[in-house]
Amino acid sequence: MTKRKTLKTLALALSISLLAPFASKVHATEKVNTPEIISKAGVVVDYDTGEVIYDKNGNEKMYLASTTKLMTALLFAENAKKTDQIVYTETALAQPPYTMQSEQMLPYGKSFKVGDTIDADTAMKELLLFSGNDAAYMIAEHVGGTSEKFIQMMNDKAKELGLINTHFENPNGLPDSVTGKDVNYSTAYELSILTKKAYENEWIRETMALSNATVTLPGDTIIHLENRNTELGKNGNIGGKTGVTNDAGTCFAGLYERNGRKLIGVVLKSDRNDNDARFRDLNSMMDYSYPAEKQVIKKAGDEVGSLELEYKLFGFFGPTKTITANVTLSEDLKLYNNSLNVNNLKITLNPESNNAWKLASKNDIPLSATVLDSALEVKGSSDLTVFKLIKANMFVYIAIVLAIVIVVILVVLIIKIINNRKRYSRSRRRRRY
Repeated sequence: MTKRKTLKTLALALSISLLAPFASKVHATEKVNTPEIISKAGVVVDYDTGEVIYDKNGNEKMYLASTTKLMTALLFAENAKKTDQIVYTETALAQPPYTMQSEQMLPYGKSFKVGDTIDADTAMKELLLFSGNDAAYMIAEHVGGTSEKFIQMMNDKAKELGLINTHFENPNGLPDSVTGKDVNYSTAYELSILTKKAYENEWIRETMALSNATVTLPGDTIIHLENRNTELGKNGNIGGKTGVTNDAGTCFAGLYERNGRKLIGVVLKSDRNDNDARFRDLNSMMDYSYPAEKQVIKKAGDEVGSLELEYKLFGFFGPTKTITANVTLSEDLKLYNNSLNVNNLKITLNPESNNAWKLASKNDIPLSATVLDSALEVKGSSDLTVFKLIKANMFVYIAIVLAIVIVVILVVLIIKIINNRKRYSRSRRRRRY
C-alpha cells in the first residue's frame, strides 16, 4: 500500500513538473495581451519617460467635453493665486448645468448673483471636482479679461505645448449653443501631454487628489463637493478629469500610480450610456501597461540610413572627395509595440565626425531614436572601412604608384647615365696621360 502511494506521489510530482513550464508560458501570454477597449481612442503614457505603452487611435481627433477644463485649470494656476477673488459674471450665469446655480446643487443651488465673488481656490475646486461650467467662465474672464481673450490663450498654450491637433472654442467643453455640436477637440495622445503639464502644477495636483471638499459660497452658504472622478483611490487612480457630452461620449484623462511608477491614462468617446465603461477600459489598459515589456522593433543589422562623408585623398591633403556610408544598427531597438510608436519612430545619425578616414578607423556611430516626446540612445555602425576607401580610389592610387615607380626609374637611369659619363670622362683623361 505504501509503495502504491509513493508511486502515485512521484507520478503527480512528475506531472506538475512537466506542466509547470506550459503554465508559466500561458501566464506570460496573458500578461501581454492587448486589451480590447470600447472607447474609440485611448493611450497610456509613461509619466517620466514619455513612452507610449498602449495606443488605440491615439492620433485621431476626438471631442474633449469637460476634459477641456484641464487647460482652463492650467492657465488659471499659472495666472492667479489661491486668495484672488473671482467674480461671478453674466456669462457664468448663462451657462447650462452643471453649474453652481443649477438645480443639481439643491438644496444649496441659486447661491449666486452677478457680482458675487469667491476665492480662487474655491473656483478651482468647483472647476475640477464639481466640473462647474460657470466656474470655467468665471476663471476665463478673470484671467483673460474676456472669455474670447482667454480662449486665445488656451490655443496659444496648446501651440506652446506642441499640440498641433488640439483646438478650443470655449473654456468648459460644452457644445456650441447654436449648433448643439461639440467644438473643442484634441487627440488622446495630445491630451496626455496636457494632462501631464496640468498635473505638474502643485495647485492642480492637490485639487485633483481630493475625493471631496467643503467650500463656502456667497451668503455663507457651505456646500459639499464630490469629485466626479469616482475611481479616485482605486486601482492606482491618483487624479484626473472626467468629461461627457453626446458627441464626446464619456471621457477621462488622468494619472495612475502603482509601486511608485506613474502612468498617464486617457480614454475618449467611451459609452455615453455607461458612466463606468471608461473606467473599465482604463483599468484594463493599466493592468496591461504596468507589466508590459518592450519588443524588438528593429533588429541589429537593419539599415537605418546613410551618411555622405568627405575625405582628402591622402588623408590630410589632396583633392576632397565624397563617399556614401550605409549605417546599420549594432543592437536591437526595442519599443512598446503599438502603432503610435512604430509610425512615429525617427532615427537620427549623430557621427562624431563627417571625415571618412576617421569613421573608417572607428566605426561606431551614435544614433538617437525619437518617438514623439520620448528619446533613447542606440548604437550603430557603418559599412565603411579603410579598404573600401582605398578600393574606391584604386585606379588613382595605382596610377600614382606607377608614376612614382616611373619617376624613380627615370631618376635611377639619369643617375646611371651621369655616372657612366663621369667614368667615361675619367677614362679618356687617363688615356691622354
